[in-house]
Amino acid sequence: MAVFLNTMLFAFLALFPILNPPAMAPVFLQLTGGVKEAQRNHLAALIGFYTWAFLSSLLIIGGWTLKLLGISIPVIAIAGGLLLFHSAWRMLNRDPKLSESDKEQLKTYLLDKAFFPLTMPLTAGPGAIAVTLSLVPRGPSWHPKTLASFLATSCGIALAALTVFLFYRYGTKAIRKLGPTGEATLSQLSAFVLLAIGVQIVWSGLSELIRGL
Repeated sequence: MAVFLNTMLFAFLALFPILNPPAMAPVFLQLTGGVKEAQRNHLAALIGFYTWAFLSSLLIIGGWTLKLLGISIPVIAIAGGLLLFHSAWRMLNRDPKLSESDKEQLKTYLLDKAFFPLTMPLTAGPGAIAVTLSLVPRGPSWHPKTLASFLATSCGIALAALTVFLFYRYGTKAIRKLGPTGEATLSQLSAFVLLAIGVQIVWSGLSELIRGL
């Protein structure tokens, strides 16, 4: 049970900073500015569910595909960790996740298309995809421990997706109260956690490669 909880918590901590719901909630609010409150709440629920479904499917299908193709999971972990490090560095330097032109372009999409673009790529973009692939459990695909790791990681993804829903649904009011300073502080804290997790994932991948020599 302890291993299950640790795996679930690590998956959550790896995904939460890259999904970054505190920073993306204002973007979601801005893009749905012309939508009624009830519709916005429904969109938040759909985006949270689609985030979990998309990343969990990627974990299972993508993970087994990599195993069948003989692609090394540690190599994927190193690549994902490096991408996380790069994303965290950009966040620490306050490089916006979306440019103003991107935001204006996204406004032209129909708001009932919760999966694209509001879930992918706005919420679960390339960074979340790379992190999810780096979390693919090691070991034989059908081994009970591997299956338990898949389940634990999927539960961690569910927790991260739940925070997306909570921040999109309820966080917008709190964000208005925090103001620009509070929003910037949350973003910087998330970036630092993301930086540390990126280093940890790279180190784990390197350690496995070194042990395999």
